[in-house]
Amino acid sequence: MKKVLLATSALTLSAGFASADVSMSGTGGAGVFGAAGADLSVYSGVDLGFALSGASDNGMTFSASLDMGGGQTLDTGDFELDTQDMGTDDNVSVAIGVSGLTITLSQDGVDDLYDDDIAGDIGISGAMGDLTYSVVTGLEDADPTSLSIGYSAGAISGSVATSDEGDASTVTVTYAMGDITVSAESDTDRTGADTSSVTLTYAMSDGMTVSLENSEDVNTLGVTYSSGAVSVAVEADDATDESWEATMAYDLGGGATFNLGTNDDETTFAGVGFSF
Repeated sequence: MKKVLLATSALTLSAGFASADVSMSGTGGAGVFGAAGADLSVYSGVDLGFALSGASDNGMTFSASLDMGGGQTLDTGDFELDTQDMGTDDNVSVAIGVSGLTITLSQDGVDDLYDDDIAGDIGISGAMGDLTYSVVTGLEDADPTSLSIGYSAGAISGSVATSDEGDASTVTVTYAMGDITVSAESDTDRTGADTSSVTLTYAMSDGMTVSLENSEDVNTLGVTYSSGAVSVAVEADDATDESWEATMAYDLGGGATFNLGTNDDETTFAGVGFSF
């Protein structure tokens, strides 16, 4: 009987997925990388994502995703290499949509809403008018539960994220005025320590964007400029060590980009990245 039930379930699952939408996307690249003045070494890697989605006759939607890869890929924003793996439990997730709610199930694969360095097993999200809400939790007593509520209407948007671990919470508010955007954030970590920041961003019409952030008495100035296939970004702060970084990207077409970067601690990279 178990074999019959198993075969029937397999046929039902196969038939359902056969009528679903299936897509694949990915990123990858290769080049040279040297951290903090170390000798340059070669890196190469790929990260692939597979997604399936569909709907039942009663309006219930479903989707499933699988993330897998190999080698190392370049994170140009954080000046580091990300190691890819060939698939673990937290790389697979299934989402079910019903009555305006989305329920996501993934073993240790749903990012905590306050701290994405940890993860839960279950996520529930939805919307009511201009409000959005999400909850992430796990099935074990030690798993944290996090909650996020967002609001967006016209030029104003904001969000509150909190966790039942300590007094952890983050509040953000953003106001857009044409080419100028002002945002503020206040964060209380699990130990009760508070930090805050205010950021002003001005998007000019000639392809240049300038941003200024003040966080805990440290000012950070960022400038980006794009012209044709070339994009350049420079960022510097007035902290004690006066850190800075500079990157350049050249669009090669067809989803390929040549990337070049360096920073104050002599981390350097040069390579080609691609996406599809």
